[in-house]
Amino acid sequence: MRMLLALALPVITAQPAAAQNAAQAPAQLSAAAVASATVLIDLLTPPASSKAALDQQLAGVRQGNLIRAQLGNNPRFKEKADKNDPALASALSRMGAQQADALGPIYTETQGAVRATSVQAYATNFTIAELNAAATFYRTPVGTKLLATQPRIAALVNQRVQQQYAPRLQAAQQGLAPKLDAELKALFPPVPAAK
Repeated sequence: MRMLLALALPVITAQPAAAQNAAQAPAQLSAAAVASATVLIDLLTPPASSKAALDQQLAGVRQGNLIRAQLGNNPRFKEKADKNDPALASALSRMGAQQADALGPIYTETQGAVRATSVQAYATNFTIAELNAAATFYRTPVGTKLLATQPRIAALVNQRVQQQYAPRLQAAQQGLAPKLDAELKALFPPVPAAK
């Protein structure tokens, strides 16, 4: 779910949802509340966009991006990757395809569960009038612009924070590595060679 709702809610809600609405169990939600929440969720995360993002994520997994990230800190993997070994590229591609085939159905199911849970959460925590007001806001030029620009703004903020703090984090991790290695060696002492 995009962070944009957190930015817009103070603008569109003057009062909290009714206490009785917040206490409702999902099974007690009215069809109108669920319908209004669904409209809002569809505006915040359009199903076609969500599916496209999931398809793109799975394509990256299929190409081996996930297994590369999982193995990225392994020195033996780094050594082999630095040599641009075709066997490694082929293996990563095969492993990526296996991961995509195994994880894809779960990711798809999770996406549906997130959507359904989001609808219930919004329908539970906002009145129908508040949900409709939020949807109305997101249909205005400002709301539409907010929806369209929020991903770019979030990426820019992330990039700037990474540029500012990544070198410090990297230096701190490098400085900490010998201490962590010492702790690990104490926990897992070398096994003496068999005679």
